[in-house]
Amino acid sequence: MEVPDEPADRGRRERALRAARATLRVAAAIAVAGIGALAAVAAFGQVHQPIGPFDTTLAARPGTSGTQVQVAPFGRIDVDSHDGPLGLELTVDQLRVADAEAIAEDPESFDLDEDELAGEVRDGVTRLAQRIALCAVLGGAAAGFVRRRRWQAALGGGLVGAVAVGATMGMAVRTWEPESLAQPRYSGLLARAPQAVGDARDVIDRFEDYRAQLAGLIENVGTLYQGANDARSFRADASTVRVLHVSDLHLNPQGFDLIDQVVAQFGIDVVVDTGDINDWGTPIEARFVERIGDLGVPYVYIRGNHDSAATARAVAAQPNAVVLDDDTATVAGLTFWGEGDPRFTPDKSAKGSGDDEHEVAEEQAPIAARRLQAVDRDVDVALVHDPTVADDLGGLVPLVLAGHRHRADEIDLGEGTRLLVEGSTGGAGLRSLQRDDPVPLTASVLYFDADTGELQAQDRIEVAGVDQAEVRIEREVFDPGDEETTADRRADDEPGG
Repeated sequence: MEVPDEPADRGRRERALRAARATLRVAAAIAVAGIGALAAVAAFGQVHQPIGPFDTTLAARPGTSGTQVQVAPFGRIDVDSHDGPLGLELTVDQLRVADAEAIAEDPESFDLDEDELAGEVRDGVTRLAQRIALCAVLGGAAAGFVRRRRWQAALGGGLVGAVAVGATMGMAVRTWEPESLAQPRYSGLLARAPQAVGDARDVIDRFEDYRAQLAGLIENVGTLYQGANDARSFRADASTVRVLHVSDLHLNPQGFDLIDQVVAQFGIDVVVDTGDINDWGTPIEARFVERIGDLGVPYVYIRGNHDSAATARAVAAQPNAVVLDDDTATVAGLTFWGEGDPRFTPDKSAKGSGDDEHEVAEEQAPIAARRLQAVDRDVDVALVHDPTVADDLGGLVPLVLAGHRHRADEIDLGEGTRLLVEGSTGGAGLRSLQRDDPVPLTASVLYFDADTGELQAQDRIEVAGVDQAEVRIEREVFDPGDEETTADRRADDEPGG
């Protein structure tokens, strides 16, 4: 038989139950207020702040720690600056137009005051802290009021938000590590920036010197051209198609200077670019290709491993450009087939951007051969970026053009197929000017028979030297029996041939 509860026991249990319910209500109120404060900080915890020549946005990142600097479209910099549940994000929105123009006109005169920059950063962080506190208090108060519809609940929610943000900021201050700024982590395209960019001022100085020394290039090239054209072994005439082969400009404006001059002096009919016109493949680099539209002759292009889809679109937008990617085009009487490089090496997370770069190129070789074999028309010239991709093209086309290696070469692929590898028309980019012996600017003029599509001769042009512009030209005349021409293959395909 059960013994009835004593009144004292029942009272204790009821008090304990009421206390537990009260604790749960308080915990629920704190949780709701905290969620409201967090949501408000995430949604509205940001301020716009000018820092030096940049317009930036400073924002709170709840649920994270440390500092993150977003530099679109180049990537991100992470710094383990502090612990705690509230990270700091700084986004570089834009370089102001007036400052950009000042930098472009006179880079040396544009000097950044470190004390002024530090002050602007402090101002931005202070304003952000004030905004975070306000957002947390208002967010907590709003959440508390929505839950209970009482001003006391709103007051309590605001207090919870204030305590939470105060504790969070206090943790950030206590754990702040200034030395962490010297150990940033780069991701995206910025992962290559520290070693790739080098001393920008040195590059600018060397480039201006280089460009000044090349002021007489037009006259030099013209003189050399006349001498070469008088060679008895080969003489171009009205029936000759002149193709300028360029590659690997890597954002060097001097490469386009050379192209402009050779197009005018040599009477070029079409320019062929075997890739790497850009360095990073970002949309911001698109303006570099606008000089294509000023050349006045067709420009046939394939994508290199430093060129992105955005690069290809920028080239295709030029009025005289032809972008090939597993397709053909007949330009100046010659039929070209081209394939863009399957790799995009500025993105270090992509296949073929690291130690497997050569392996990916080898894998692409039989794919390129199958694609070329599937073409339902006779091709005079095939275009690939990496010469390795041409390994299986022997017997499929008389001539293959490539780049990528930054040094000129000529390779016999067998079965009547010749591979001509161009050096770097951009001297491997501006950063090569930091070297004592910069990579020379190279390009080649190829002479074709308009009727047969046969390659007859080649002029290799090289511009070298920083202290004094040195221009060299070397002509190679090809034996008509060295390669199988398009006309030969057409004859072979005819019945009884």
